[in-house]
Amino acid sequence: MKRPFILAFALFVAAAPAALTQGRVYLVLGSDTGIWDGMDVSKYHCTYTLSLFTDPARNAARVMDPAFRSGLTDSYGTPVKLTWWMMAGNIFRHATNTNVPHPNTMTLHLMRQYQGAAVQRWGDELTLHYHTFVWTDYDADGKWYWNQAKSFAESSDDFDVTLAEMLLEEEVFPVSFRSGWHAMDDGWQRRLNTLLPYSLHNDWPAVRSEVTEPIDNVYDWSRAPSVFVPFHPSEDDYQIPGAGAGWNVRSKYMSAADSVFMNKIFVQAEGGTDQVVCLWAHLPETDFLDNVRKVDSSAHKVAPLHPTVTFRYCTAVEAMQLWRQTQDTTKPVLTIEEAAAAGGIVWTLRTDEPIFQPAPFVALKDRNEQYRTLACVRTGENSWQTVDPVPLSDVAKIGAAATDTAGNSSVAIHRYLPDDILVDNGDPGYQEFQGSWTTSSTASWGTTSRVATLAGTDTARARWTVSLPSSHLYSVFLQVPAVSNPAQLVRVRILEGEEPIDSVAFTSGLPTGVWTYLTTRSLAASSAYSVEVATMGGSAAGTALAADIVKFSPLVRNKWLVAPESFDAGDLIAEELTPRTMEMKNLGIQPVAVTSAVLLRGTAAVSTPLPLSVPPMGKAGLTFTFSPSQVGPLTDTLVLSADDPSHAEIRVPLHGTVREYFAIIDDRDSLSYTETGTWNFSNARAYGETSRYAYPASGVSAEYRMRLKKRGVYEISEIVPTTVNASVRARYLLLEGGTRVDSVFIDQNSGSGAWVVLMTRALAADTNLAVTITDAMDPIVAGKVLRADAIRFQWLRDDATAVEGRETSLPAAVSLRQNYPNPFNPTTTITYSLPARVMVSLTVLDLLGREVRTLVAGEQGPGVYRAQFDATGVPSGVYFARLHAGGIVLTRKMILLR
Repeated sequence: MKRPFILAFALFVAAAPAALTQGRVYLVLGSDTGIWDGMDVSKYHCTYTLSLFTDPARNAARVMDPAFRSGLTDSYGTPVKLTWWMMAGNIFRHATNTNVPHPNTMTLHLMRQYQGAAVQRWGDELTLHYHTFVWTDYDADGKWYWNQAKSFAESSDDFDVTLAEMLLEEEVFPVSFRSGWHAMDDGWQRRLNTLLPYSLHNDWPAVRSEVTEPIDNVYDWSRAPSVFVPFHPSEDDYQIPGAGAGWNVRSKYMSAADSVFMNKIFVQAEGGTDQVVCLWAHLPETDFLDNVRKVDSSAHKVAPLHPTVTFRYCTAVEAMQLWRQTQDTTKPVLTIEEAAAAGGIVWTLRTDEPIFQPAPFVALKDRNEQYRTLACVRTGENSWQTVDPVPLSDVAKIGAAATDTAGNSSVAIHRYLPDDILVDNGDPGYQEFQGSWTTSSTASWGTTSRVATLAGTDTARARWTVSLPSSHLYSVFLQVPAVSNPAQLVRVRILEGEEPIDSVAFTSGLPTGVWTYLTTRSLAASSAYSVEVATMGGSAAGTALAADIVKFSPLVRNKWLVAPESFDAGDLIAEELTPRTMEMKNLGIQPVAVTSAVLLRGTAAVSTPLPLSVPPMGKAGLTFTFSPSQVGPLTDTLVLSADDPSHAEIRVPLHGTVREYFAIIDDRDSLSYTETGTWNFSNARAYGETSRYAYPASGVSAEYRMRLKKRGVYEISEIVPTTVNASVRARYLLLEGGTRVDSVFIDQNSGSGAWVVLMTRALAADTNLAVTITDAMDPIVAGKVLRADAIRFQWLRDDATAVEGRETSLPAAVSLRQNYPNPFNPTTTITYSLPARVMVSLTVLDLLGREVRTLVAGEQGPGVYRAQFDATGVPSGVYFARLHAGGIVLTRKMILLR
């Protein structure tokens, strides 16, 4: 128990820190750390590339290097410390990654896994960074995005789940906090006042508004304190000082911390006011380490000018404790005790001292891997009890977090079921028995896998062995990466000791990049169990078998129907029947019957016969057919009923866009797409599941064939994956009835990843049309390839007298289209239109209105133009494309995400 006089002293100095200590600057350097590789705010389910943390050449490893840290020290000779505000929630929560235990907390998990020892060595702080992303279509145009929520209330449930998952899976609970985009409102601030004491996102004097989707970076700090002195935000106005329990601190982007900025901080400290200065950047930014060096250089340059002022590198919590001059740095003692109650169990929580929160934060994980918070009531001094009983059979894990009044936090976890047991190819439990195995950097988990290449009729065999912490029913899974020429005949056995107890045969190779379900069985802690993978007789020479990771999970469900949280029907054609299929999963070990499926607004008819059985640990598709009558956005709600007790009714928001008639031919359309010469599949894609590429040579071509249902003027477009190594002069030839009618030459790199208009033509219905692609580079450029993915014919109007060529008429007005892709990394294409010859200036500006790049400057005639912005070397962030043309100024927001 801490002595009362120490606590009283701490509370006293918190009220008037400047009166007791003068002349100190507490520098809090940190990162709002998310993974940008793979983030796309236009996709509900993103898949993230983890190399920011796993690659030793990238910033997460470089910033931990002793050679870097030791060279940056404060007035006391202490190396710089960093506060890691780790991004989690919403857009991460719904990621498709199967290469981390829990997608929602992947950044925190990866930092701890790959840099945990360094974090501890340097005394860094790990905590939470949260963006209020919500999947919405605020402007009702049929296009959904991860927009910034209009209020915290829209994302509050996700925020609670994220806190619960951080606590239960990573055993971390935030004490300091930075909101994404500096976003804040009064409701959110009041919630923070019940959870954590220290926020560091006052961005005085900045004000930002945004109405164009995707919406982000909306905030207002115009009335907040301008000084770097912590304040209690008002309960009724988060910007101004008041009586709220929490603190807030002004923050600034690191690159702004030059010597002029730093001198102002030291002047304030010299005048007797201690300073807490939060300086932040983003770990993925190429200049992150340079910005940390800049801060250090500025501080050392200014310090000699103010000899009475010292500066100290601190984590966020340390800075606030030093500024408050509290002597309390001891964590509270937190205990959890189970008690029987009607309908299940409740838990009693106790601490050995008063805490910041009205009650400890309590989170529950059930056997269905669902996370929720539990409300508590006070039962005595420093004791509380959860309110609602929980059936014991539902509980997998319970955890609690309590932070004392000085900002020292304790976490307590009770496990009712063991955590998933994972054995990777690098763990001691992995062994190889037959075959010639080598290490591969292609992995579905971690950074490596093992691959055996067969010679003759040899067998390859490997095994993962586990020791289970307790006896339970376990589901067993296997995950391997994709390899070239995989073995098709593979057998997986589950063994108890050396005795097989189950087996699964694969005759078309092992699934890759996913958790492949093997079996569910009662397993005892007293035995050793193994998963063994081996090629079967008849596997061809030269084929390969990969081995990576297995999982034993006690989270076994009987029935567990999973439907998408929303379904995008994509582009639909007006007045045409269009089928769409929605995939559902069953994560239980018994089949689930979907007994009814109804669309509330009747926009489609369900085509799949019901009831539909979704197999155990399997998938099933539900098909419905649209027949829209009006062009524009389409929305509806699909209501599913099933015999799953946990999901008896599921509601799925559905959306799409109805367009005039169009037709698309993809490279996988075997009846409409043909090739000559040698072509290869590419892992990159822009439309559909694949794309194709060929090295330029005589006789290499691809052809798309089409018979249109409707006559009229069509815009003909092509799309290839985002690329920099494609042909700079690809020839697209349009044939009608076998006769050439038009051709165009395209640099396939320009605008890649998006639809690029080739030509606009008047075309007849029910006529044999073809678009052929050949390479016309002269000379051929080494390393460049000819690419093919998809061609689109978009009906514009019924006009058989259209002018032939790429444009049927001149633009009617100056226009600036949204860049594509957006967000982008590192290149994007900006398209604009001119109705007459005018002087044109197209520039890129940053958030402060400073010119970053001039893309176009000069006189241009009427037409449609495309300019490419290559942001190599430019920091991530929000930028603006500004077009000056004939006295007209137009602007579009662009987002660079690395």
